[in-house]
Amino acid sequence: MEKVTADGRIKTLIENNVKLGHRALLTILGENARDQVMIIHHLVSKASGERPSVLWCHKKDSDVPRQSRKQLKKLEQRLKSGKCDISQENAFHIFLLSTSVRYCSLTDTQRVLGNTYGMCVIQDFEGLTPNTLCRVVETVSGGGVVVFLLPGMQSLRQLFSLNMDSHGRLKTYSHPKVTPLFNERFVLSLGWCRSSLIVDDKLQLMSELPSLAGPVKPLAKSKLQEMESLQEQLQDLQKSLEDADKPLPQLVGCCKTLDQARALLKMIDVITEKGGRGLVSVTAGRGRGKSAALGLSVAAAVHFGLNNIFVTSPSPENLNTFFEFIFKGFDALGYEEQSDYEIIQSTNEEFNEAIVRVNVFREFRQTIQYVDPVDANKLGQCELLVIDEAAAIPLPQVKALIGNYSVFMASTINGYEGTGRSLSLKLLQQLRQQSSSAGATAVKSVDISSEMISNRSLHEVTLEESIRYGSGDSVERWMHQLLCLDATSEVFQTSTCPPPQTCQLYYVNRDVLFSGHKESEDFLHQVMSLLVSSHYRNSPDDLQVLCDAPAHHLFVLLPPIISGMTSLPPVLAVVQVCLEGGIPKSVSDGNKSRGERPSGDLVPWALALQYLDTSLTEQVSARVIRVAAHPDYQGMGYGSRAINLVSDYYNGKHISLEDEQDSGVGTDEEDKDSNAIVPRKSGKPLLSKLSERVPESLDYLSVSYGLTLPLMKFWCRAGYIPLYISQVANKVTGEHSCMMIKLMDASEGESPLARNKWVKNASQEFLRRFISLLGGPFSNLPSLLALKVIQSHSTTQEKEIKWKELKSMVSGHDLHRLEKYSNNLADRYLVTDLLPNIATLFFLNKFPSVHLSPVQSGLLVGLGLQMKTMDNVVSTLDITLESALGQFNRAIRRLLKAMTSIQESSLAQHLPAPVVPEFVPVDITLDQDLNQAAEDFERDQKKKEKLQEINSLIMGDVRKYRIQGDDRAWESVLEGGAGASVTIKSSKRTAKMTEKELENMLEAPTKKKKTKDGQGGKQQLRLDVSRGRRKLLVFYSHLSLAYGCGERIVGKSTTAPAGRVSGVLTLFSRCQPRPSVKSRAFVV
Repeated sequence: MEKVTADGRIKTLIENNVKLGHRALLTILGENARDQVMIIHHLVSKASGERPSVLWCHKKDSDVPRQSRKQLKKLEQRLKSGKCDISQENAFHIFLLSTSVRYCSLTDTQRVLGNTYGMCVIQDFEGLTPNTLCRVVETVSGGGVVVFLLPGMQSLRQLFSLNMDSHGRLKTYSHPKVTPLFNERFVLSLGWCRSSLIVDDKLQLMSELPSLAGPVKPLAKSKLQEMESLQEQLQDLQKSLEDADKPLPQLVGCCKTLDQARALLKMIDVITEKGGRGLVSVTAGRGRGKSAALGLSVAAAVHFGLNNIFVTSPSPENLNTFFEFIFKGFDALGYEEQSDYEIIQSTNEEFNEAIVRVNVFREFRQTIQYVDPVDANKLGQCELLVIDEAAAIPLPQVKALIGNYSVFMASTINGYEGTGRSLSLKLLQQLRQQSSSAGATAVKSVDISSEMISNRSLHEVTLEESIRYGSGDSVERWMHQLLCLDATSEVFQTSTCPPPQTCQLYYVNRDVLFSGHKESEDFLHQVMSLLVSSHYRNSPDDLQVLCDAPAHHLFVLLPPIISGMTSLPPVLAVVQVCLEGGIPKSVSDGNKSRGERPSGDLVPWALALQYLDTSLTEQVSARVIRVAAHPDYQGMGYGSRAINLVSDYYNGKHISLEDEQDSGVGTDEEDKDSNAIVPRKSGKPLLSKLSERVPESLDYLSVSYGLTLPLMKFWCRAGYIPLYISQVANKVTGEHSCMMIKLMDASEGESPLARNKWVKNASQEFLRRFISLLGGPFSNLPSLLALKVIQSHSTTQEKEIKWKELKSMVSGHDLHRLEKYSNNLADRYLVTDLLPNIATLFFLNKFPSVHLSPVQSGLLVGLGLQMKTMDNVVSTLDITLESALGQFNRAIRRLLKAMTSIQESSLAQHLPAPVVPEFVPVDITLDQDLNQAAEDFERDQKKKEKLQEINSLIMGDVRKYRIQGDDRAWESVLEGGAGASVTIKSSKRTAKMTEKELENMLEAPTKKKKTKDGQGGKQQLRLDVSRGRRKLLVFYSHLSLAYGCGERIVGKSTTAPAGRVSGVLTLFSRCQPRPSVKSRAFVV
């Protein structure tokens, strides 16, 4: 091996970092780059005084300098026996023999989490991803070195055109070309790191990056004094607690940094405070000792006598460090395993024998138990709950875990695993808003009171100092700046709140955004801070997707531009979209026949597989990947404004801005050295008006997200309809994936279903499938959420169901049962079996005339489709049971009325049609008809007058026939009570009839007809008294002689006034006799 002389600046850099506890970053180019690793390792060993271990990262099946154990063993034996000359042997083989080297594939880097190495070597740069870079770099301890090997390159410019392995996942059929903007920005970022050097395979510095070509000066004493001061503060704290009561001096002595010791003391204060309802939130970056502090605090809780301590995290495997420091705390407190406590490991193969329980029985029984985040109902006897990696747990589950006990939470605000800000932005912010801050130090304490947590104290603890390496590490700062890991803590503050209608949307030029200019970097951090803060889980790989994915586009919503502005205004909202589709049907059929599903084109492939129509992949769509609004302005309409402007943009509605703006980004002055790598100059502006760019031609817009009620309402307001919901919930969030679309050819106020047949058919099929699955995979969905999904397809018009089809699902007897229940004559359990069919018909729009309120519809969804109990449905709808029963009864009445109407209309078709009289037009006019009617009336009147004259001559005055009797006589007769009758002979003479007139009437010749009983005609008056009303009934029984050809006046009922009854007689005109008439009753 040829001897080389390393540049002196390399040695100085390594020595400075060893003293500060920082890391160095070296990039080696050239064919012999691998051989220089052992020289770098030697320099590190010489500076630190120990041989550091090495983590060697590579691609699978790549050429790595790995020797078999047999060869290394033989070499070791030869060296020990002295039979070989070291100068003649391969120096690299001796290096591998004498150094602890761990080889790790770039795809298996999650296995090295939690381990620490003194040196990390990364080869096969094309297989590197941002997430992998974060993982392996974070394993290097202070004083170590991170080495990038680029053996096939002579210049860093060759990375600009390097095809990365991750690009295969970013390509699509319609966008196959990838521009590696991330690699270009990575090369430029090497100049941002003060501990970075670029060398060739002879360890000589290269001047491609001007910022790294300068000299490296030895470390100043002032920086060493700053580090020593921090250690002195920790030592002073530990000395001040030497005389304190147990367990403070023992546990604080286990802390590595001052921040960690302060966090431990704060948690011990909460454990010992009266009431035991404190909440401590520990937030920090990676490698700050959060889990260690939690473990030591639990050891203190055991010492103070807490019986039931529960700990939770996304997986028991994440608690290895936590339990490790519990046992370190036990050792410091004098606890011994087996005699004072026992350890129980999981038998689940997925957990790799992780610790799930610790039983302590030194003085009395105490338990430290792992519990799954979804099992909040098992915390009834909990006294202390520890939540590790709380940001990786869905926020609703974290809220459910917080109860009437002390809670310690630890979450990572940035790091390689990718975390969101939902915990701090929602839960902790909700608690802060109801309290006032107590100081502006690193440890803050506030008192809060809310509906969920009342009378509880909140303590926020932030850990700044790193344990694995010294504070102010240049490599950490470089990695955070490169991958925007610190964007979560850089959410900018705005002083204005413009109306959403005045804000405008701009298109972001990604070539300029990732060019490396200072202005572009500031704007990029604004954008990433919004994207990271709006999502529950983020990954550094998202930045590479935004850089290199050819189908992705970025839009930002900005406030109105004021003339004279010298800088870009703050970003209010960000929209990231991805173009999909445009795949020919032949290509789709070929992939389907081979069982393949290419990466990308998420929504077109999902719809094609869901509806068995590969032609759907031909349509072009733009999928909204993320919509992020400023945390201070969420819920104020800026997100909706951005979505509406994106829809208008792709619909061809160009937006015109009143104010002109120069949104170009300034570039650096030209460099004297043409070979230097500097941010490239671009004449294009960073931001462009929508009117300055021609939009792509689309068939529809789409979106895919985790199904929740607020998001469903948001996208439904924007005009989207769901066409796919996964039946399996996401394991991390517990949410079902939902895909919605919005047609581009639908005008405002017009239903998109009426304009595109395939969408109408897909909508009908989706609604039918979703309703049938509500009793199975979707039974756990909230009833109002399921109702909102159904109502989003309410524009689908259906014909009213016929009775022939209805009676197969709801028979006539079933309608009778429903009628009994609607009339409150039966219990609701009598009709429970009918609810699924009735609910299905109603939500399939088979009863278009029926309208139900949201509460009634929610009850029908929960009881009829999801098969829930009334108590479960009432709890989700947040109404009382009595109100729910009343609403449900009214809903059944309306549905019964519609079904009864369908039944009646069907039966009416089988009845004979009513005969309608046929009207024939007359041949005279209306005036003639009226005149004729007048003549007929006059003729009838004359005839009546003539008859009246004749009757008066024959009968005379009829008043003489009135019945005589005073009130006293009638009262004596009626003493018999109700039902009594009185009979009066018709031969009784009237009060004013003379004896002569009576004699003439009796001597008049009459012929009487014999009756069966032998009696003659007799007029009987029967007085019927009932309920205080007296009626006189006059009977004509068996008249032997009747007079015909006369006008008969029929008597009528009357009530006797005060015992006197006025008689009404029947008059007959004398005429020819006629046959006898049956007896008739006349009421007097």
